[in-house]
Amino acid sequence: MSERAKGLSRQQMCDRLAMEFQDGWIVNLGIGIPTLCSNFDFGDKEIIFHSENGVIGYGPLAAPGKEDLHLVNAGGQHVTLRPGAAIVHHADSFAIIRGGRIDVTVLGAYE
Repeated sequence: MSERAKGLSRQQMCDRLAMEFQDGWIVNLGIGIPTLCSNFDFGDKEIIFHSENGVIGYGPLAAPGKEDLHLVNAGGQHVTLRPGAAIVHHADSFAIIRGGRIDVTVLGAYE
């Protein structure tokens, strides 16, 4: 099967999408494949990832063996925190969404 016929991997799909994120955006990542967007190397861009469970400013998924068992995204995946990150009550997290503070949301297949 040719390389083109195989299509993109899940990470490649997310990397392509992540290239569209603008510097300073607050991005909500849905459960599933969208969470892989946090693994993209944004270089000098500052992208703030938001999770409904109250984690704001998280970074890439945690490497195996480096997980903080109490630090997960809305999908239950272990994540890392970036400098300046905050953890807020989930009601406050949804207030951020209702208040129009999210620049873009990447929905998962079931959302």
